[in-house]
Amino acid sequence: MMNAPPNSSKISLASLRERAQKRLHANDTQARVDKDASDALRVLFDLASSPATAHDALALLHELQVHQVELDLQNEELQSSRAELEASWVRQTQLMDASPSAQLILDSSGCLTACNVHALRCLAQSWPQLLGKPLDSWIDPLERPRVQAWRKDAQRSAKPISLGFSLQLKDATTRTVWAAACANPLGQGVLMSWVDAPASSA
Repeated sequence: MMNAPPNSSKISLASLRERAQKRLHANDTQARVDKDASDALRVLFDLASSPATAHDALALLHELQVHQVELDLQNEELQSSRAELEASWVRQTQLMDASPSAQLILDSSGCLTACNVHALRCLAQSWPQLLGKPLDSWIDPLERPRVQAWRKDAQRSAKPISLGFSLQLKDATTRTVWAAACANPLGQGVLMSWVDAPASSA
């Protein structure tokens, strides 16, 4: 199962500030600033040159520097989390495509919204050809009522419900499968999978 991304809200602000202070002190350089902020910084430096305002100006400048480093650290955390999520997504996609069964996600109207490579091979079509296409497109008209009833029951069930039926492919051949489906826990519609089965199982 895909790992949950790190929760940025759990990052200790005190720890973040401490790390920012250390990085800023270690680098012994000013944090990067945008071009639009150059005038404001110039004013700060002017204030810092006056004995009457030097202390407050330098304190404010230091706060701005620390804040910039904090933003840099937060950005690093976000980039790291994104990399982890992308790697997890790739692993999940590879596992789904390596499944020996066809895996499909149908919306509440029975139209295909996602599938794995095995499903594409079973239906002998490409992803652009299948996206948004109703399951009924591959079901014999005589079988559609019971398949539709099964799909609607599965849409209300947290546990998989099985059914055997025949697929009619675009080359006019028939493929008998044994399928299982249940409600999609992440949204409307159903999760479905099937494997080849003897025609007598339909």
